[in-house]
Amino acid sequence: MDRAPVSDLTAQPNSHTKATDVTTSRSAVKKGSTNKKTYKVQKGDTLYSIGWKTGLDVNTLVQHNNLKAPYIIKVGQTLQLTNNKIHAAKKVNNKSDLPSQNVNKTSNTACTGQNCQKNKPVAIAQEKTKAYSTDNVDKRSTVSKKSTVNDQKVSDWQWPVKGKLTKKFSASLSGMQGISIVNDRATPIYATASGQVVYAGNGLRGYGNLIIIKHNFDYLSAYAHNETLLVRENEVIKKGQKIATMGDSGTGHVHLHFEIRYRGKSVDPLRYLPKR
Repeated sequence: MDRAPVSDLTAQPNSHTKATDVTTSRSAVKKGSTNKKTYKVQKGDTLYSIGWKTGLDVNTLVQHNNLKAPYIIKVGQTLQLTNNKIHAAKKVNNKSDLPSQNVNKTSNTACTGQNCQKNKPVAIAQEKTKAYSTDNVDKRSTVSKKSTVNDQKVSDWQWPVKGKLTKKFSASLSGMQGISIVNDRATPIYATASGQVVYAGNGLRGYGNLIIIKHNFDYLSAYAHNETLLVRENEVIKKGQKIATMGDSGTGHVHLHFEIRYRGKSVDPLRYLPKR
């Protein structure tokens, strides 16, 4: 099987790597035309893949762009990554009690607890891919089916794979956005919690063969650089279900890059996974 021709942009920089080089590498992960305010939709994009690239959750993208069900996006479409209405309100009136500002504060992603108060989110899901193989990934850029994942809390998490933990999460701008686990090629990879597959493919440069699972309206988990993908988009899976096998996806060494994101932002997986 041909592996995705990518370099490992998920790796943590070593002491000889300049911060500017790492920042440049991370920006290269974003596919298509993007900046801090807008993103131009490319072939193969979905709302979840765009959210992953830009560090936003899907509900934020939906709200910023006034998208209506079934949340169709088209190639060449420009998506707003910021809330222009809130920015305009701030320019007109700098008072701290503006309703739009209070709403924005309520949805601050700095809160990482599962009991945090939040606005009622929108249910989004992907269309199925045509096959499990990474050689036949569905490139459609629309989403239409209603999600079966509800807003229940994740009661517990499990380690996605057996192996040696070699790299840990770093909260710095140029740091590691997840953890890295090393083991032999074809080692089974399991879903860390129950949920729904919202991305399965190799369209996100720097992640190789990638799976993203939505656990509830707040949490996503991601499994990168797989050898094979055993699940498809929109598939509902259970905690502990085998979803992939460990590989390198063109990075030069066999490992799993694993991330947990809360409302679009990377958080330390070791805060959620059981101690071992």
